[in-house]
Amino acid sequence: MSVLKTTLSQLETRLQSLIEGSAARLFPSNQAPGDLADRLLTALRDGIRTSPDGEMLAPNLFILKAHSTRVDALRENRPLLEELARLLHEAGQEASLHFSGPPVLRVEDAPELSVGEIRVVARNSLDGLSNTTDFQALESDRESELPRNAFLIVDGIQSYPLTQRVVNIGRRSDNHLVIDDPRISRLHAQLRAVRGCYVIFDLDSTGGTWVNGRRIHQQALYPGDVISLSGLPLVFGQDGSGAGETQEFTALP
Repeated sequence: MSVLKTTLSQLETRLQSLIEGSAARLFPSNQAPGDLADRLLTALRDGIRTSPDGEMLAPNLFILKAHSTRVDALRENRPLLEELARLLHEAGQEASLHFSGPPVLRVEDAPELSVGEIRVVARNSLDGLSNTTDFQALESDRESELPRNAFLIVDGIQSYPLTQRVVNIGRRSDNHLVIDDPRISRLHAQLRAVRGCYVIFDLDSTGGTWVNGRRIHQQALYPGDVISLSGLPLVFGQDGSGAGETQEFTALP
C-alpha cells in the first residue's frame, strides 16, 4: 500500500472516531455525524497535494454548502464549527499532513441543494489569506474591524506596529514580519483581525507557538500577552502602552 493510501486510511479511521465521539453531542438529533465526517474526509482527501520534497500538503479552508434554510443555524453553531476545525487539524497532523494554516470552516448558501443536503469543498487559502476574513465561520468586514494602536515587541527590543488585518510572521523574506532567527519556521505564525481583536494562529510550525506559557493552535490576544515562537519572545500590546521605549522594527513592504 502506498504512503498516501496508508495515510488516508489512518486519517479516515481517526476522523470518524473523533467526530463520532467528541463532536457528536453538537449535532442535531436528526443528523448523523458520520455523514459530515465522510464529506469532510472526501474534501480533505481530494485536496491533498504532494510537494516537491515529498511532504503531503492538506487544504485548510473547508466550505460547507447548505440550503438557505439551514445556513443561519450552521453559522450560529460556532462550537460545532470550531470543534470540527480542531478535529480536522488533529487528525491531519496525526496522519503527517502539513497545513498551510489552521483549518477553517466556512458556511455558504447553496439554494440549489435539498434542505437536508450538505456539500463540502476544500481548498488551500494561503494564497488568499490577505483577502479573506475566515475564522472558523464567515466573518463580516465589521466583525473584522482592525484593532487600534496594536503592536508587537519583538525579542524585548523592537516594536512592530500592527496596521493590517492579516500579518504573516516567519523567517521567509515575503512575510509581513520577517524574523531572521534559525528557531523560527519559514512561515511560522499569523495574526488575523477578528471582531476587533487580533487572533494568533500557529501555521504548523516546527517549534510551535506559545501564549503565556501554553502551546496553542489559535488564541485571541490581549494587551500584555507574552507570545513565544520556538522560544523567541514577543509581547502583544495595544493603545501605545510601553511602545515608546523601544526602537521601530522595519519589516519588508
